[in-house]
Amino acid sequence: MQKPKWLSSPGEGRPSIKTAGILLGLGLGGFVDGILLHQILQWHHMVSEVDGLTPNNLTDLQINVMADGLFHAVTWILVFIGVVVLAEVMRAGRPVGLVRRLLGWMAVGWGIFNLVEGTLNHHILQIHRVRPAAADPLLYDLGFLLLGVLLVIAGLAVQSVGSSRPERSDELENPSLG
Repeated sequence: MQKPKWLSSPGEGRPSIKTAGILLGLGLGGFVDGILLHQILQWHHMVSEVDGLTPNNLTDLQINVMADGLFHAVTWILVFIGVVVLAEVMRAGRPVGLVRRLLGWMAVGWGIFNLVEGTLNHHILQIHRVRPAAADPLLYDLGFLLLGVLLVIAGLAVQSVGSSRPERSDELENPSLG
């Protein structure tokens, strides 16, 4: 049985640490947003800036909390798929620099999450802001995007260190496998 293409790196036919890391980063970045900003700090909810849904009463708060829950369900699915891909990577042979490369791609995934979620939800759809009650909410929205850019840059730098080495430990012993 052939594996789905999203489990493999282009042209390799093997599971990809890049795919696993980006999926895990997207999901975990969403968890940080949802748990820290939505629940602990309570700066906003998923749809807290939608007309008629500002959580100023119990009914609107319930709708916002349900939207947060659906958001968390999607991020959980991303993490689950990332773990499945990572398990396939490990089953295929331990990649050289696994932890460094995985963490690098996870940072890229988290950065992509911030950039997409921040651009789409904060600026285009305007369904919520990072901190709408702040004196200047735009600064928080831009800071969220800046964090995304920094995470992508840092992640690319971390995962590419030593990238001229073989991808897998089995390639070190038998170069014909690569």
